[in-house]
Amino acid sequence: MPVIVQTSRMPLTTIFCNRCGQPSGDDAHFCQRCGAPFVLTPTSAMATPYKAPPHYAGFWIRVVGAFIDFLAVFIVLFPVRILTGSIVTVVSINSEMSAHQTFLLSRAVRIAIAVLLSFAYRAGMESSTFQATLGKLAMRLKVTDLEGRRLTFARACTRFFAKWLSLITLGLGYAMAGFDAEKQALHDRVAGTLVLYR
Repeated sequence: MPVIVQTSRMPLTTIFCNRCGQPSGDDAHFCQRCGAPFVLTPTSAMATPYKAPPHYAGFWIRVVGAFIDFLAVFIVLFPVRILTGSIVTVVSINSEMSAHQTFLLSRAVRIAIAVLLSFAYRAGMESSTFQATLGKLAMRLKVTDLEGRRLTFARACTRFFAKWLSLITLGLGYAMAGFDAEKQALHDRVAGTLVLYR
C-alpha cells in the first residue's frame, strides 16, 4: 500500500514507511526494508476541503421577503397604533390641547413607535441565530457579513439605518441588488453585508 507523506521537499527530511516503520530520507522512492513505494506529496498540492461558492439572493426574492416582513410588522403595529391614538387623545383632553396639537402629537408618537418597532424587529432578528427576519426565513435567506458570519448587533443596526440611504435615492439603492455581482443593495455595501440563500 503506497504511503502518502506530506513534505515541503526540503532535503534530508526523515520520512517513515507506514508498512514497517523504517525511516528513510525524503528522496527515497521505496522503503529499504520492505520495498513499499513512497508517494511524496508537496504541501501545496495537498487536497483542501471543497467550499461551495456563496449563492447570493437576487432582487425579486428579496422583494417577496420584504413584503412578508411588511405584513408581519403591520399586523403587530396596527393594534399598537390604535392604543397609542387612544392614549394621546386622553392626554390631550386632560391637557386641554387644541385639535391641531393633538393631531401632531399623535402623528409624531405613531411614527416614533413604528420606527422603533421596525428597528427592534429587523436588527434583532438579523443579528440573532436566525440571521434573518420572518420574510427572509420564509424565502430561505439569511443575512451575513462579507465573510459569511452572523451579524453583530452593531452591524445589523448599521444595515437598518443605511436603508434610509437606499430609500432617499428614490429606491435606486434597493435596485442595485438586481445589477450588483454580489447582489448587494446600497445599504448592504454601507454595512458590509450579504443576503445569501441558506
